[in-house]
Amino acid sequence: MSAEPLSSVTRKKALWQEAGDYLICVLGGLIYALGINLLVLPFGLYIGNLTGIAKILFELLQNVIPGQQDLTGIILLALNLPLLLISFRSINRKFFFKTIITVITVTAVMSFVPVKAIIPGLDDLLTITMIGGIVCGFGVGLSLRAGGSSGGVDILGVYISLTKPDFSVGKVSLLISLLVYAYALFTSPPVIVVYSIIFTMVYMLLVDRVHYQNVKISVMVVSKKQEILPYIIEETQRSATYWQGHGAYTGADFFVINTVVSKYELLRLRKGILERDPQAFLIENNAVNVTGYFPSHFF
Repeated sequence: MSAEPLSSVTRKKALWQEAGDYLICVLGGLIYALGINLLVLPFGLYIGNLTGIAKILFELLQNVIPGQQDLTGIILLALNLPLLLISFRSINRKFFFKTIITVITVTAVMSFVPVKAIIPGLDDLLTITMIGGIVCGFGVGLSLRAGGSSGGVDILGVYISLTKPDFSVGKVSLLISLLVYAYALFTSPPVIVVYSIIFTMVYMLLVDRVHYQNVKISVMVVSKKQEILPYIIEETQRSATYWQGHGAYTGADFFVINTVVSKYELLRLRKGILERDPQAFLIENNAVNVTGYFPSHFF
């Protein structure tokens, strides 16, 4: 039996990986929406992003038309529409479609899952704040890691991160939060505002931890196999510097390759290098500062 053409195998692998990314986007949206309806909204907390703005608009609508069913999810979808247009025109088509899937998941779950406390007897706001921030931040981070987003501020965060590498999605979310906090300061007890700020800080940290696109890693690879070099360039779409070295103990010849990648790219790079050369030696320097051209490869 003849082996399947490499290009066909590569296409199938890419297809399965893309399908997996869409499933991760759905999972991330599900986790985020459940966290909002079961851990945030039941206790009156505000999340400092577009979901918080949707909550504010719903509260204002309730003052005009009392007794309304919770429409936060529907309002969130309406607010996302112009931002989705930005993602379609200015960011990336794959990002757009993955974000559509995630936003639909978030809207559906927030619309059909009732707003109620999920843990009976737990009324300690600090504990709820920490758990809620971890759950919601993890969900959004998953979607971003798979190449999508939960919409809203995340779209703005990705868009700004592409043009200003010093910004991250979490930092953009924190800036937008000021608007939500300003409203909460005049309409809610100060303790709610304090815990909402703590929630958003935990949420922001988890988003950036799970979606570690903004962490840059310097990688030095020592290998006898020169084919490692074109693999690095093709896999990460980044350049590298290399030189020939000699082992001090064995005197053997080696290729020493130096490159800088994001932490997200590092996972694939490390696996691919060790598959091609199990004897390769890697030195990784975490969180380096880069000056010069270093595009954010979100997709």
